[in-house]
Amino acid sequence: MTLNDNSPMPWGKYKGEKMVNVPAAYLMWLYDNNKCNAEVQAYIEDNMGALKEEIRQSGRRYVQRT
Repeated sequence: MTLNDNSPMPWGKYKGEKMVNVPAAYLMWLYDNNKCNAEVQAYIEDNMGALKEEIRQSGRRYVQRT
């Protein structure tokens, strides 16, 4: 199943929330720490630019793991 902005988050702290409403910093943390399944990973990769911009605009600090 392919996730889109209106799909519910399938698990975790934000289970049931629309993907668009899940905080970008949370999604990026899942991604960087290999804590997401293939569906969530694909959603993050498809929306990487928008997620990073959301973090930037929020003023939150995000440090990508290397």
